[in-house]
Amino acid sequence: MGQTRETGKVTGVFSGPLFGQNLKANWALCLVIAVIMVLMCVVMNFAGSMMSATAGGSEDYSEEQEEFYVYLGALAAYDAMTQANLSYGDFAQGGDRDAYEQAFNLLSQSIGEDLSVQGFQEAIDDLGRSDVPLDDYVRQFEYAYALAQSTGVFSGDELDLETMMDTMLGIAGVDMGLMDTMEEMDPDALLNSMYFTGTGLLPVFLLVVLLANSLVVDKVDRGSMAYLLSTPTKRRAVAFTQMLFMLVVPLVLCAIACVARIASTNALYPETNAAGILALYVGMYLLVEAVAGLCYFGSCVFNRSGASLAFGGGLAVWFFLASLLGIFGSPNLVDIGMGVEALGVFNNLTLVGLYDTDALATVGTAAVDYAFAWKLCALAGVAAVAYVAGAVRFCKRDLPL
Repeated sequence: MGQTRETGKVTGVFSGPLFGQNLKANWALCLVIAVIMVLMCVVMNFAGSMMSATAGGSEDYSEEQEEFYVYLGALAAYDAMTQANLSYGDFAQGGDRDAYEQAFNLLSQSIGEDLSVQGFQEAIDDLGRSDVPLDDYVRQFEYAYALAQSTGVFSGDELDLETMMDTMLGIAGVDMGLMDTMEEMDPDALLNSMYFTGTGLLPVFLLVVLLANSLVVDKVDRGSMAYLLSTPTKRRAVAFTQMLFMLVVPLVLCAIACVARIASTNALYPETNAAGILALYVGMYLLVEAVAGLCYFGSCVFNRSGASLAFGGGLAVWFFLASLLGIFGSPNLVDIGMGVEALGVFNNLTLVGLYDTDALATVGTAAVDYAFAWKLCALAGVAAVAYVAGAVRFCKRDLPL
């Protein structure tokens, strides 16, 4: 690992003091980024749980609605036969229950249904637990009942409420297929796509750009690299130690965020796919390291901090902006009418496009989509090539010391 000179032991591979110095100089920045990442993943998890509760929280009252409509239909038929004026409104306001009991007894004998005042009240109470006012159900029944008595003037087709609604919404430019798609939308998949390929990457991208710049080129630019290399520390030890720091810090931050994500998922959701969450953060780590490797390469190649920041920061900003545009071209948003399919081309112009969150989220389920495997290998390959090329270039080039 080292050689012995008159000046002491030469550090040839790894420098513990340099690694410690990096920690001391950057611990505050790393702590802030860690807190931001934890807060972001918890907030997104909370938002996802609220959206899931809203989307799936409306209980199905179709059976109660059907029972209620049986009684409304019976009253309508009785009124038509006897010219009476029995209705839900009158019943709800305390109308003569004997008249309703008499009507239900007569109808029960003629249509074979077991109708009663008590049954009608129970149907009202059961459907009254829904979020929709009972008066709206009554109005819908009246429209359906009126249309059932009519046929189209020109077509001669039977008219019904569903066809009327489809026609009216179609004239208004509302795509019924789109509405069905929105009802079936998975809010968790949508938020995962937005977080893992968008907002969740911003703080850690910022971190690796600043770290890569400060670990190598900033020392060259400020002249402190000359002092460092005047000690018994070889260039390859500096290159390897700084590379190792760039590998370890994002790993620790992603691990912390992953633990926070799993813990908050356990608290907010009835079930937790820990394997899927772990896979998503492994993918995030490899993506971050691919960007970090490119930033490290720039830091090892350039002599000026400004040029290195422009290179690494420019790439990180482009990857982030392209991924945001790509989100609006993703199937998740295009299917619900909030995206433009043509914007999907930006997913091919950024390394983030290799981070397949939809496929990674299937890990731990019965139907795993292994399309993510080659993409993660590509990200790991980019990181390895960039780190090695940067280290080799740093060790062989002339430094302005």
